Amino acid sequence: MKICRYFKAECKASRYSFSYSAAVFSIPIPSRSLAGLGLIACTACVGVATRVDGPKPPQSFYTVTAEIALSRHEVRVAALEYAAASEAETDTDLLRRATDVTAECLQPSLTLRVANRWLEIDPAAIDAHRAAARAALELHQIDQSTAHYRAVLRSSPRGPEAEFATLDGELAGADNIYGARQVADRLQASFPDSQGALRVKAFATLRADDPAAAARAFTAALAVKGEASVGEPGPAADDLERHELTQGLWRARVLAGEPQEPLAQAKALLEQSDTADNRLDYALLLLAAQQNSAARAQLSMLTHDHAAGPMALRLLGLVDYQDGKLDDASARFAQLITTGKFLDDALYYLGLIAERHDDFERALRFYAQVQNGENGVSAVLRAASILRAHGAGPAAEEILDQLVEDEPQRAPEILAARARIYADAGDVPQAIAILDSGQAQYPDSVELRYAMASMAEEQGQISDALHALKEVAAHRPDDPAALNAYGYTLADSNRRLKLARRLIEQAYAAAPKSPAILDSLGWVLYRQGHGDQALPYLNAAYADEHDGDIAAHLGEVLWRLGRQDDAERIWSEASRTSSGNHLLKATRLRLHASN
Repeated sequence: MKICRYFKAECKASRYSFSYSAAVFSIPIPSRSLAGLGLIACTACVGVATRVDGPKPPQSFYTVTAEIALSRHEVRVAALEYAAASEAETDTDLLRRATDVTAECLQPSLTLRVANRWLEIDPAAIDAHRAAARAALELHQIDQSTAHYRAVLRSSPRGPEAEFATLDGELAGADNIYGARQVADRLQASFPDSQGALRVKAFATLRADDPAAAARAFTAALAVKGEASVGEPGPAADDLERHELTQGLWRARVLAGEPQEPLAQAKALLEQSDTADNRLDYALLLLAAQQNSAARAQLSMLTHDHAAGPMALRLLGLVDYQDGKLDDASARFAQLITTGKFLDDALYYLGLIAERHDDFERALRFYAQVQNGENGVSAVLRAASILRAHGAGPAAEEILDQLVEDEPQRAPEILAARARIYADAGDVPQAIAILDSGQAQYPDSVELRYAMASMAEEQGQISDALHALKEVAAHRPDDPAALNAYGYTLADSNRRLKLARRLIEQAYAAAPKSPAILDSLGWVLYRQGHGDQALPYLNAAYADEHDGDIAAHLGEVLWRLGRQDDAERIWSEASRTSSGNHLLKATRLRLHASN
């Protein structure tokens, strides 16, 4: 079962898999995390001491205890102590510190509580509103988040347009992409004449898998900008934002299934001004339109360009890798290394390719050289998985301990991935222990709740998994990721299929281009006996994301429809990059055995 495609831009609408993948763990890490693949283990002990009834300790007791806990990496203890210190506090400096600590420790419920206390003392504190808005968004409390962001926008001395520019970056980095889109929608309604509000809404909507709605927002933003014609973004500094909005509009229209006009406009712009930037923009649109051959041709023209060449090589390598052309991808990434650019990306994918060829020693050497960048954490996790699978458990433990210390802001994701490593190695009790400990440290983490539900399902405890997912969906009733996770698990277990379909269709209405949701909708239709209706959704999901689970579902539907050759082609294609996918293997074996 696949349960985590919702936490990052490339794994958005979740089936709640907590597999360790580049899509999930796309954050930089310090170079020491992989030095020699043998690191000092973290000795932090997380826990909450039980207090004896009696007089309330002085405020200094809580703050000193919290700082000691921070030095020991005891994040939950530190956050609880600062929250306790804030309960009757009037010192805004301490309240600011408590807000910062609880946020850094990934305790949004406590952050929201402390920030609200701060606002009781100083209702005009913009930073308190901002912290409360971020925490509420993490908790998917959309109305609260919107209210606090609205207060920031209306009271900031910088003015709403400057604050919208800041907000654009904040929402772009939010894990809760669907909640971010809802906040952006509400704020734009409060500031209907703001070009900044429309920009924020457009990009947030595009990230949230609704390109048709995003295209409407981009068009409105460009109209407010005062430019009716969007075909010729200029090179001047004043036109930079118009250029970004135009590129966003073109991409949204391509993703919405209307590629002809934006591709023609981008091509015309390139013919008018044959620059590397324009060619790269055109190539990216071609990739969005799944015209990979044409995109390759454009990118190939850029490989010898001093400035654009490294980016072109990187994209060519990624396209080749996704298409299962591993030898071609390896050559691209090896060439990329010679440019001195995107080294971490090149090394990481060379490691993946070595793994696909079962050359684990070579893969470890590549992963050990990844220092920073999007795939830093993934490199550590993959290295740990290889080490543990080949009898080097202590070494794996050391680098995983160090990783949590190095990347505290991604601790829940790392803990979920660590549990998956144990589960894949057959040590389910240890995997569950890691998730239990993680939930105690990070009780607000929805990812850890999904991971625990996945573990329960894998152990045959379907009712427990469904109960957990139903609870998440009840707390996040307008979150497409939560609806999809619950609906898919119902469908996959052949339970309450009408409810499953209703939940998934609700998610689909909010995020119609999410590959995970498209896959779920196809799967529930198949479970209901509508294979012909399921096929278009599964084809669309697989075209956008060559995921092993999607390939397994698409292949099964094709097989049952009598198209065995097509099913085999899909499975073989997906196996080139998802050879370790359990569902893909199991589906293929089951259907072969039944033939």
